[in-house]
Amino acid sequence: MKIVADLHMHTSVTHHAFSSLTEMVRGAQDAGLAAIAITNHGPTNPDGPHEWHFANMDLIPRQIDGVTVIRGIEFDITAPAGGINVIANKCLRPIEFALASFHECLFPPATKEIHTAALEAILHNPYVNAFGHLGNANFDFDHEYIISKCNDCGKIVEINNASLNIRAGSRQNCADIARLCKKYEVPISVDSDSHIEYRVGHVEGALAMLEEIDFPEELVINSSIDRLNAYFTGRGINLFD
Repeated sequence: MKIVADLHMHTSVTHHAFSSLTEMVRGAQDAGLAAIAITNHGPTNPDGPHEWHFANMDLIPRQIDGVTVIRGIEFDITAPAGGINVIANKCLRPIEFALASFHECLFPPATKEIHTAALEAILHNPYVNAFGHLGNANFDFDHEYIISKCNDCGKIVEINNASLNIRAGSRQNCADIARLCKKYEVPISVDSDSHIEYRVGHVEGALAMLEEIDFPEELVINSSIDRLNAYFTGRGINLFD
């Protein structure tokens, strides 16, 4: 299995990232990717850009040096009820792909029940397309309950390669979540969460884990151009015209 697009990455407007948009495109070229999504943190994250960053994303060409660029955001799930970053509706109009993720700075780890309730709220949030790095062991939740509801709510699940390396306990959690996605036929994306051009498209650990559990390739939306295009076309977005 391989990926043709990386749907989670941060440019240098996220302060702890190191590469510009142009450099991330170059990283995608080096990795042989057809597409990337730029998904910087929401504006109320201490490390996030101003909301005008997102309002101006329609200035980004669809194609840069042969790489399709998807305009995205990584929302922070906010405590305690599972909200998302405050951002003006007009600033969200250019957004084509939105993850929502737990980050300790805006959601101090709490109980399994509180995390599950917050994720359930995200299930019903119309601005969110995907759950980001759910494998974080600091945010235990009822895996089966949330994953079993994803298709009903039109949500996909990210398997985040960076989590396998930097978040202790994530590998076992990611494998369990992936098994449940397989059981309930929930589509996933496999992403790098890269903060520098040299990591774009590098998801080898996540792909190896998916192969170990015999995860079906047809459920990985970014494993072929046809599947990627079908997902976005189904949402009224034409990537490759």
